[in-house]
Amino acid sequence: MTRSIHDNFLVAYEVRCKERTITLRTEYDYEGTPKEFTNIVFTGVQGYRFNDDAFGNIIYGLDEVPVEQVLEQHRAQIAESYRMAGAPGPWAANLETAATFLTAQGVKGFILSSSCGLSGWVIAKEVSILSAQQ
Repeated sequence: MTRSIHDNFLVAYEVRCKERTITLRTEYDYEGTPKEFTNIVFTGVQGYRFNDDAFGNIIYGLDEVPVEQVLEQHRAQIAESYRMAGAPGPWAANLETAATFLTAQGVKGFILSSSCGLSGWVIAKEVSILSAQQ
């Protein structure tokens, strides 16, 4: 059974550029329930964008979606980011072929939604949801 992250508080997140990983550190801490610590770890990251950090973020959910969906929904944002900074990567130079290239690399799309605060998307090979220590 997959560990639930619904209503977890986002405590911190870490982007490791060279390793191409993102770790979201979360905790479930509500009165009358045991405190749980959970890490959400993305590996093989090819691009991401987080918005609206409220410094008190509550995760609603994380959904795996086809990479084409992320590219279509965020096309203008990705194109502008590539034009201004070369980000999120060389695949963004041609968004007409990006989905084919990324899919061939085994990459998937992930949508992070929140009840409050931080939300966004990640394009990565894998995500793992793991029990963690404080």
